[in-house]
Amino acid sequence: MIYLQHGPSWKPKTDELLNQNLIQGIIWDPREETIARINKIRKENPKYNSVTNLIDLKWFYKQFPNSLMKRLNELDYFPDTIIDRNYLRNIDELTDKIRKMINFQNSTMNVDILIAPTLYMSSFNERIVDRLFDVMDIFYEESKPILKNKYLSLIIHESAFDNAMYMKDFIDDISNYIGKYDGIYLVIDRDNTSTIRHGFSESRLTKVLKFIYSLKKMQFKVIMGYCGIESINYMAMGVDAITTGWFYSLRRFNRLEKGLEEYSTMGRAKKRYLSLNLLNELTIDENIQMIPDAQKEDLYKIILNGNSIDKKIITQSYEVIPMNDTFIQYFEVMNSLSKQFGSINEIETNIQKLESMLNNAILNTDLYNEQRKGIGSITKRHLTDYSNALKIFKEENFL
Repeated sequence: MIYLQHGPSWKPKTDELLNQNLIQGIIWDPREETIARINKIRKENPKYNSVTNLIDLKWFYKQFPNSLMKRLNELDYFPDTIIDRNYLRNIDELTDKIRKMINFQNSTMNVDILIAPTLYMSSFNERIVDRLFDVMDIFYEESKPILKNKYLSLIIHESAFDNAMYMKDFIDDISNYIGKYDGIYLVIDRDNTSTIRHGFSESRLTKVLKFIYSLKKMQFKVIMGYCGIESINYMAMGVDAITTGWFYSLRRFNRLEKGLEEYSTMGRAKKRYLSLNLLNELTIDENIQMIPDAQKEDLYKIILNGNSIDKKIITQSYEVIPMNDTFIQYFEVMNSLSKQFGSINEIETNIQKLESMLNNAILNTDLYNEQRKGIGSITKRHLTDYSNALKIFKEENFL
């Protein structure tokens, strides 16, 4: 399933995605919008309540002294001081805030799934992890009377996956919550050093796949937050939903870009097309519309999926193609991918399907680059990283 990761400039896009049945859930962000407006719109438009509604509490923003809080300080479950080990030792204060989080989700927002608050983890072995388990325990006890599914929430920097032993110990600790929590909402804080748009270190990705695989074996449902095309790897592991958005910043969580630390950026978003045959987002102006006439017929067969925007790409100039149309096209493709994996229950079959898709995309990328003549090449680095990670995962897990 595809859930929408709520973000800036959300309403017209969300309305359209709901109208076209391209999302099956919404994870709301109280940092970006007032609760009153969210509830008003949900009340006025029944389509918003026809999908699964959840809210990301964003509690971890209080761990960072320089974080940009936006609307979060308006919420009564947010503490007035920084969340550190000293704060977390005050069990009475902690319990009071957790009760307010439960009431906020259940009564104020009337969500379908209650999500426990999380603490940001840069390592599976850092000292604050013990306090995170305290939070999980309190949330479980305080939410017992409410007959709704309850999910743990984890946000982990990708470098934490460098240490397999610490990760295994953490997974063992999570197993203590089998039967208490129904699922896990997992966000990976991605390293911002990669210059490849969909890049993911194959060694880290291997461990992430192992992490998800372990959670699924424990019968947890898994929602992966802030995902892009790399989520095909998660889909193969059997995740129950991936969450994504229209902007690239909603398809990839990075603590600098998310305002946890001081950061500024410049630049305009480019109009892109997500190609199923290439498993890559191509810039429409450079990678598609600049193809020489002699190569267009052959390369269009490789690139285009038959989506609603295809005719405009072929017949109209880059300037007049609406940006929102490219967002819809992205969700069309992600839905197609989700349905392909969602119809399969066996992980071995899922992996075989993903391997076939990756091999096909690598071959098509090579073909594109051989025929492109005068326009920029496209990368297959992320595809080979995914493929290598999948191979290592299979070997390590005897699949």
